[in-house]
Amino acid sequence: MADSSEILRLIEAVTLFRGVPHGMLENLLSKSTRVTIEQGEKLLSPEKINENVYILVSGRLSVQARPSLSDKPIAMLASGECVGEMSVLVDGLVSAYVIAATRSELLRIDYDSFWSLIDNSSEAARNMLNILVNRIRLGNRIMADSLIHHENTPDNDIVDNLTGLYNYHGIHRKFDRLLHRCVVDNQPFCIILLEADLPEQAAGSLEEPHIDQPLRVIAQALLTFLRPDDHAARLVGKKFAVLMVNTSLDDAFATTERLRVAIGESPIVLPSGNAMPPVTISAGVIEALPDDKLGTLIARADIILEQAIKAGRNCVARAPEGTQ
Repeated sequence: MADSSEILRLIEAVTLFRGVPHGMLENLLSKSTRVTIEQGEKLLSPEKINENVYILVSGRLSVQARPSLSDKPIAMLASGECVGEMSVLVDGLVSAYVIAATRSELLRIDYDSFWSLIDNSSEAARNMLNILVNRIRLGNRIMADSLIHHENTPDNDIVDNLTGLYNYHGIHRKFDRLLHRCVVDNQPFCIILLEADLPEQAAGSLEEPHIDQPLRVIAQALLTFLRPDDHAARLVGKKFAVLMVNTSLDDAFATTERLRVAIGESPIVLPSGNAMPPVTISAGVIEALPDDKLGTLIARADIILEQAIKAGRNCVARAPEGTQ
């Protein structure tokens, strides 16, 4: 079981509490309760009102549309992630089942303590607003795609379970429409192709916490940096893509460089409570051509990404002017 100093370190890395003064977090921890739930036990349910925010200290939680772990999860949550904050914002109404996929230890923050922190910390209030905006944006995207492309086969799922971003199918459905709009409006359209700088032998072992957590950190950073019209996906393994509409190559490059720095400074806490070194990324940035397909765009971006990798990783490469 993690001690108080380890849990405090974990809280500091949680997106909801990022930048909140250390003293406020210590006070929050002193008022919180540690709880343990067994595999298969429900933490949240649409049938019950929720008035607590939970931070997962260890173990895994599965977000399910129905109260069964046998169904494919909407998302999987790991150490350092929050759950319950959205229902606390909307009168305790829970939209999905949250079930322990493994024995899990959590920190329970009650309603009054949560809102006291939001009221007294501008950082926490800003973080909560960003989370709300990102959840609404992702929900709107999923609903729009589901209405347009509603099919019942598993192969047509559009969201990556590990990160909550689009998968390749999801981003593929967005691409043609976005590119067409940019061509009609004579707007630039760029893609960022980035890869986590993780050992090659680990890239396929995506059930391991020391692989999962860095990928989640990257996904959260992408959601933080994205504008409403940008779209991010985890393509495969440790590789991600970001589509940026109405964005010049210079601006896309500058955004990617800021993203690289932010990810490199983001702490990573494993389910054990131990911290691992921040992950770095390598990235390639190019501008789309009017006749591009998603496959050709990714292929060209991959060539630029390889330049960043060959340069020693933890850097951003861009297509030279006039070579698009």
